[in-house]
Amino acid sequence: MLPHFFNPHLLMKKFYVAFFLILSFASTAQTYQSAAFNQKAKLLRVFLDKNHYAPLTWNDSASVLLYNRWMDLLDDDKMFFTKAAIDILEPYKTKLDDEMNGNGWAFFDKSIQLYKKAVRQADSLQQIIFSKPVDFSKPEVIHYPFTTNPASIAELQQRLLKLTRWRILNGIASELDSSGKAASNLTAIPKDFAAKEIKIRERLKRQHEINMKEQLVNDTGFENEMADKYLQAISWCYDPHTEYMNLAEKKGFETALSGFEYSTGMGLNQNKDGNYEVDRLEPGGNAWRTGELHKGDIVLSIKKGDGPDRHLAEMDEEEVEQLLRGNSDEKVVLTVKTAAGITKKVTLTKEKVTDDEGIVKSYVIHGQQKIGYIQLPGFYSRESDEIEKDDDVKFDGCANDVSKEIVKLTRDSIAGLILDLRYNGGGSMWEAMQLAGIFIDYGPVGSVKNRDGKVHFLKDPNRGTAYDGPLLVLINSSSASASELTSAMLQDYRRALIVGSTTYGKGTAQSILPMDTAYAEEVKKNYDDYKDFVKVTGGKFYRIDGTTTQWKGVIPDIALPDIYEGLGIRENKNASALLPDNAKRGIYTPLADLPVDRLKTNSNKRVMADAIFMDVKKAADWVKEYTTGRDIPLQWQNYIAGYIKNEGMYKIMQRIDDGNEKGMAVSNNNFDKEKIKFATGSGKELNETYLKHIAADAYINEAYSIMLDWLNK
Repeated sequence: MLPHFFNPHLLMKKFYVAFFLILSFASTAQTYQSAAFNQKAKLLRVFLDKNHYAPLTWNDSASVLLYNRWMDLLDDDKMFFTKAAIDILEPYKTKLDDEMNGNGWAFFDKSIQLYKKAVRQADSLQQIIFSKPVDFSKPEVIHYPFTTNPASIAELQQRLLKLTRWRILNGIASELDSSGKAASNLTAIPKDFAAKEIKIRERLKRQHEINMKEQLVNDTGFENEMADKYLQAISWCYDPHTEYMNLAEKKGFETALSGFEYSTGMGLNQNKDGNYEVDRLEPGGNAWRTGELHKGDIVLSIKKGDGPDRHLAEMDEEEVEQLLRGNSDEKVVLTVKTAAGITKKVTLTKEKVTDDEGIVKSYVIHGQQKIGYIQLPGFYSRESDEIEKDDDVKFDGCANDVSKEIVKLTRDSIAGLILDLRYNGGGSMWEAMQLAGIFIDYGPVGSVKNRDGKVHFLKDPNRGTAYDGPLLVLINSSSASASELTSAMLQDYRRALIVGSTTYGKGTAQSILPMDTAYAEEVKKNYDDYKDFVKVTGGKFYRIDGTTTQWKGVIPDIALPDIYEGLGIRENKNASALLPDNAKRGIYTPLADLPVDRLKTNSNKRVMADAIFMDVKKAADWVKEYTTGRDIPLQWQNYIAGYIKNEGMYKIMQRIDDGNEKGMAVSNNNFDKEKIKFATGSGKELNETYLKHIAADAYINEAYSIMLDWLNK
C-alpha cells in the first residue's frame, strides 16, 4: 500500500470531511452573525496582544501569513477551488491586516461562500465519476501533491477522475497483494479487471455515501463552525502553539470514544484530512505500555474480539463508537500506519488502569554489564488545577515514578542507565524540572523569559540525587518541549550522553486562559460561565547556557539515523514559529567532559555496518523523495511496477520496525518479577511483548553498546 501521505484513499477522505462539515450541523445552531464574529476576532487580537509572548504586528506580512494559513485549512490539497475562485480571493491577501485593525470585514464571509459552492460542485463531479466504469485506456499520470489549483471546472473534473483511477488501481493491487500472490504474478493485467473495477468503484461509492449520511443542511451552523476555525488561524499566526478554543470543541470525537480511551489508554481524533489518528496516550494505559503506538499514528481499521476487521474509512463516527464498546477483558486489534508509512497491527487489551499499578516501568538489559532501561513517553502529573501555592504540590508525577524505578534498578546493581525520551512530546514543565533534578545535586535546570523580557531561573527543587551513575538519554525528532528541557539540561551539565536525532524544537510554554481582556493571574475568578478560551504562549524556555531549544532543538552528542528525518516534521517548518534568541547564562558548574569523540567513532562504525540502520537510511531517503511529489502512472502495468517497488520499501520498513531478530537479553527488575507472577494472563502476555520489543529495538541495542564502550574505558 501507499504511505499515508500519498494514499489516494486518505486524500479523498478530506473531500468527504469537507462536505460532511457543510451537511451535518444541527438545526439548533445559532445563526451566524458577521458583525458579532468581527467583534470576536477583534477581541481575540486584543487578548493576544496583551498576553502573548511576542505580540504580532498586523501588517501586510501578517496578512499574507493569515491568508495562506486559511487557504491551506480550506483547500491545501487543491481539490475544491478553481483558479476563478482564487482570483476572487487573492486581492484580500494583503488586506487582512486592515480587517484585523478594524477597517472592514469581508474576506471570511466571501471565502466561506465560495468554499461551500466549490465543495458541492466537487461532490457533483465525483458522483458523475462513480456512476459509470472508469476508462483506463489513456496512458495518463497524476502528479501528487497538487501544487496549483485547477484552471477550470473541466480540469477539476479530470483531477478527480485521475484520483479515482489511482484509488481503483491501488484497491485492486492491494486485494491481489493481500491474497498472497507473488509480486511477479501481479504484473499482468488481471483477467477479471473489469469485474474488480466495478467492485472497487462500488466500494468507493459506498464510502462516499457513508460520509454523506448526515443530511441536516444548516449553512449558518457551518459558518459558526468555520468561524471558530478562522479564529484558530488568527491565533496560529502568533505562533503554532497558540490556539483559540471553545467548550463545544472539547466534546467532539474524543469524548465519544471516552470508553475506549479509558479502557485502552488512548484517544482518537479526526485530523484535518479526516483520518482517525492517535491523539493521546494515557500514562500507564495499555497503549502506553506496549510502546507500539505513538501520537499521530493513523488508525486504519479496528477488530474487536472475534469480530471482523472494520475499516474506519467505511464507518461514520457512531459506528466507530459502537465498535469500540465492550467489556474490560476484550482485545482490540488496531491496524495502524505510522508517520513513515509502515502498516502494522497492534493488539490492545481493554483494562482499567489503577494508581497502584505504577505508570513508569523499568527493565534490566543483560550482557557484559547490567544496564537499566526506563521509557518515559510523556511528562505527566497527578496534580489538580487547584494548586495555588507551593504547599499544594504533592510531588507525585512522572519524576517521582522514575525515582521509584531507579531505586528498584539500583537494587539490581545496574552499571548504567538508559532513559528513553523518544516520542516524548512533553507535558508538565514542573515534572521536567523534577526529573532533571533527580540526576544533579543542585543548581539551575534552565530559565524562562516572559513577554516583558524578565528571565526567571528554574532551579532543582530537591537537593541531592537519586542516581549518579553513567546516564544515556535517547531522543528523536518527536521529542519535544519538556523532554527537550530535560535532555538539554543533562547535556549542559555533561551529566548524560545524548544519543539519537535532533529533537522537534519547541521551547515555548503555554497556558489556557479565558478570552477575557481583563484577565489578571493574581485575581482568582470563576470562569465556569466562559465559552471562549485561548491556549496562549506566554514564555520561552532557555538552556542553562543561555541558548534555546526553540526552533533549533537539542542536537545529540551521538547521532543515529532517523527514518522520520525526510518528513521535515519540526518546529522550524512552521511559518509562524518563534525564532530562536538567547537569554542570560545561568551560574552552574558542568561536570568533566564525557568521552564523546571516542564513543561517537565506535558508534559510527557499528551503525555503518548494521543492517537495520542501513535500512533506516534507505527508508529515510525514500520518504524524503516521496514528500517532494512524483508522477503516478494510471495504467495497470506501469502502476503495478511502482506498486511492487513501494512494497519492497515497505518490507524494509517492516524489518526496521521488527528490529534485531537476535536482540538482547532483557528482563523485568527483580521487584517487578515477583509482581508479574500474580498478574492476569493478559498482563503477563503484555509484559512478554514489551520485553521482546525492548530486546529487538535497534536504537536501544546501539545505546547499550555505547554504554558498554563508555564503561570499558
